[in-house]
Amino acid sequence: MDIGLLWFDNGSQRSLKEKIGNAVSHYAQRFGDKPTVCYVHPDTLDADFDSLKGVRLKTAMNVLPHHFWVGMETDPQLAQRRSNGNAASG
Repeated sequence: MDIGLLWFDNGSQRSLKEKIGNAVSHYAQRFGDKPTVCYVHPDTLDADFDSLKGVRLKTAMNVLPHHFWVGMETDPQLAQRRSNGNAASG
């Protein structure tokens, strides 16, 4: 992910779906595009939850509980080419 938004929501009155929805809406408002991925702490994500309205949900230990890291998922091959200085090729 090149650009992302870290959203914090520890409100007990909102469901996980609402919290992620708020993060997605704020990202879209700020960057003008809908995110494709949301990273959450493994303890936050329910086992049967894998996507929400086109946003893929992934777990990451480096994301703290109650935090939602949303953004555009980067193609791993493109990221590798960028790190090698070959973004234009391919």
